[in-house]
Amino acid sequence: MDTQGIALAPGNHAFIAIKRTLYENHVPPWGVCQDLQLEYYDTYTLPACYLECRANHIAANCSCRPYFLPGTAPLCDPTNISTCVRTVVGKVISGELKCDCPVPCSMTKYSTSVSYGGWPNKNTRDYIVSTYGKTRDYMKENGVVFSVFYEQLSYQKVRELKAMDTGQLASNIGGMMGLFIGASVLSILEVWEYLWQRVKGLLKRNRRPPVNDDKSTAYDLEKGTTFNK
Repeated sequence: MDTQGIALAPGNHAFIAIKRTLYENHVPPWGVCQDLQLEYYDTYTLPACYLECRANHIAANCSCRPYFLPGTAPLCDPTNISTCVRTVVGKVISGELKCDCPVPCSMTKYSTSVSYGGWPNKNTRDYIVSTYGKTRDYMKENGVVFSVFYEQLSYQKVRELKAMDTGQLASNIGGMMGLFIGASVLSILEVWEYLWQRVKGLLKRNRRPPVNDDKSTAYDLEKGTTFNK
């Protein structure tokens, strides 16, 4: 009742709609979830962990436990509940007394919505009066009817995913390596082409025919004849 209960007033017909949500969290180093082994509960949940934590703090400080908390300590009397237990619970709520309750790796949550209708109606009232001998005022002060049903026949699943899994990491590394290797191959080819062009230029220069620089030969531009001096 302290964490997940719903209070229903007598003299009403309560319609409680339930919606189921599943949560899946990642373990470290990708997430912060952790499933602890509880002492009084088989399955680790946050409400169970907090209840067990409160019970342990109360048993350590008051040497007893309230009837609504788990444990093996003797039950507290009303005086201890109104004094010591209330003080310890206040310290737990304020954070003065710590509770180590990490987020569970798998968790199921049921959210509820409640609507009310009048009860009992005329036929129900007459039947209860004739069968059980209860008056109308007694039923309004002590009787309550509730109907529980799923709001939807499907459920919602919330999963915590890695920002990058193994396949995506390998794909990104391969893509980057392919990019750099391709760029390196192109650069090598460009350098090779540049060196080859330089070598070809030097080879052509060495193969040119020799130029006649003999100054003893002259050319008569006007007559178009050559003569030796």
